[in-house]
Amino acid sequence: MIKPKHLQKIYYPTDDKGLEGDIICECGCRAFKIRCFGEFYSKNKMSVSGYKNKYGQVVKAVCADCGTDCLLYDFALHGYDGLICGEGITVLDEILEDFLTETDRLFEIKMFLEYDEEEQFLEDVLNDEYLQKDFHFTLDDRASIWSWVVIDLKGIPSGTVYKDFVNEELA
Repeated sequence: MIKPKHLQKIYYPTDDKGLEGDIICECGCRAFKIRCFGEFYSKNKMSVSGYKNKYGQVVKAVCADCGTDCLLYDFALHGYDGLICGEGITVLDEILEDFLTETDRLFEIKMFLEYDEEEQFLEDVLNDEYLQKDFHFTLDDRASIWSWVVIDLKGIPSGTVYKDFVNEELA
């Protein structure tokens, strides 16, 4: 089972491969405030946005109980296009905004992650001398270089599901 390194302590897979999972804080809380950066193309759906002549998209979760701040996804760090192709740039925390709706300020979080198969990652990334010169990737890095990410939110207390809050092909 593959599991993203930066989510080791909070990502709880709900399938055998680890492609789907719930976010649960180390303190056991499932309720989070969402801090994000991106362009909203509909009321509750976010895409990448221009930032400092590149592109950014970030989703952070802040635990409602203990206040722990957890990075869920950063276009510049977790996708082939943003990281390897250099299209992404990490966005400063100061410009992240709270995601709020008319009824919800706290959310449960479900993530769906897609990765290149191991052979594909070996061929496209690890065996690419040009990439290795700059990045020094190992097979362990496959867990953090996604080809697709989907983040669904469920509002607390309304129960409203904000499906595809983030739905980005990253390669």
